[in-house]
Amino acid sequence: MRHFWLVFVIVPLTLSGCSTIETRSFPKQIFPKQWAQQVQQLQTQRQTHPWWQELHDADLNQLITEAIKANPDALTAESVIRESRAYRVQAKAGLLPKATIGANAKSTYLKSTDATTDIYSAVLDASWEPDIFGSQQHTLAAANAQVKASEASYADVLVTLSAEVATNYITLRGYQAQLNVTQDSLKSWKETLQLTQWQHQAGMVTELDVEQAKRSYEQTAASVPTLKQSILETQNQLAILLGRPPESLPVSLTKTAALPDSPKTVFLPIPTEVLRQRPDVRAAEQKVLVAMSKTDAAKANRWPSFSLGGTLGFTSASIGKLINSDSLFTTLTAGITHTLFDGGALDAQVDVQKEQEKQALYSYKKTVLSALQETENALAGLYNSRESYAALNRALEASKNEEKLAVMQYESGQTNFSNVLDAQRTQLTLKQKSIEAKATELAKLITLSKAIAGNWAIKQAKKNGTIDEKPSTQSKPINGTSS
Repeated sequence: MRHFWLVFVIVPLTLSGCSTIETRSFPKQIFPKQWAQQVQQLQTQRQTHPWWQELHDADLNQLITEAIKANPDALTAESVIRESRAYRVQAKAGLLPKATIGANAKSTYLKSTDATTDIYSAVLDASWEPDIFGSQQHTLAAANAQVKASEASYADVLVTLSAEVATNYITLRGYQAQLNVTQDSLKSWKETLQLTQWQHQAGMVTELDVEQAKRSYEQTAASVPTLKQSILETQNQLAILLGRPPESLPVSLTKTAALPDSPKTVFLPIPTEVLRQRPDVRAAEQKVLVAMSKTDAAKANRWPSFSLGGTLGFTSASIGKLINSDSLFTTLTAGITHTLFDGGALDAQVDVQKEQEKQALYSYKKTVLSALQETENALAGLYNSRESYAALNRALEASKNEEKLAVMQYESGQTNFSNVLDAQRTQLTLKQKSIEAKATELAKLITLSKAIAGNWAIKQAKKNGTIDEKPSTQSKPINGTSS
């Protein structure tokens, strides 16, 4: 019996050394091999830099760079990464022995003997729970997957943020362009109004022509305040995305600038590669692995647990004789604990984790389907918006000729003034719609780039941790989109 404790020491150590705990792999998934939207094949190079740099707009580049550094959502996502790393350190510490050191002084007075007894001690305690059945190892695996999930979520925030900044920037430039077009038209129409008034004074036209010219001018002027309000609201939204108050808007956004030109080509990867480089899909995948590891940890908790402990210390009635070989004492403890009855709590916990694992897998599948839908819609939307933009430009050229002919016929008395006004209003409307169409095309381009071009964000996130990357070499270059 003297060495009975050796059984509790040797057995756990032996089992711990011989046990091999394996974590499950992510379930195999089957993805589409090609896109439903047919695209024209063109040779182009894979983009190695962020997608928005293809627009060659220095202001936009600066805005997105600043947003990544200062946007509250991005900073929060970075904080989550650091938080998940701290949890991983905690999980890893659960596999290691623990040691504490302490000192104590105790004085006892006994009235019957009128004597005081002093006891001094210094103790080093050590304890360890061998992870024989893998509960702590599965918990650590869950923590590792959670770190990767937080890194992927951070990358997803960057993708969404860059798209929001770019979309609002394009919207702002579109409103500014429309305001310029409207103000230029007002200048021209004011000249027309003055000319009509002079002609009326000379008896060449009726008062009806003058009133029609006034009505057309004022009707167009009424749209100017609305455009200015839209510009202000968009500027304020951009300031918030940059983490700034509206009053500290960058100077570049207060000045009018043209809409950037849309690139003509993009390298569109196959669906499998797009899904692999999408941060939201990666985050959903890691969350499944988190749930799987937690399920395995819950299963392991149903098995017995072992514990080892030891104490090394000194105790003495005199502090001067405390550190002395005669004051040395040691203890060793070993234990085993197993739940005999808990009303089914441990089994229920396993069931809970299994259901959470299923929920995580369903969420992953939903994320994948949404990613495929977003890409298909964006691809089709970009092509359709470009066709609309081209058609509107052709209509705009025809309207310019129409206005010239209407003015010439009016001056020669072959038509009335209302035809001139109709031609001018039509031309202004088409100019505005052309600007809207170009902005829409760029917005669809941004949506497509958000859907397929996530590698830059993953690289950014890798600076804050490690993300597994499995590049694919199969992809299709297409015409009419941007990476």
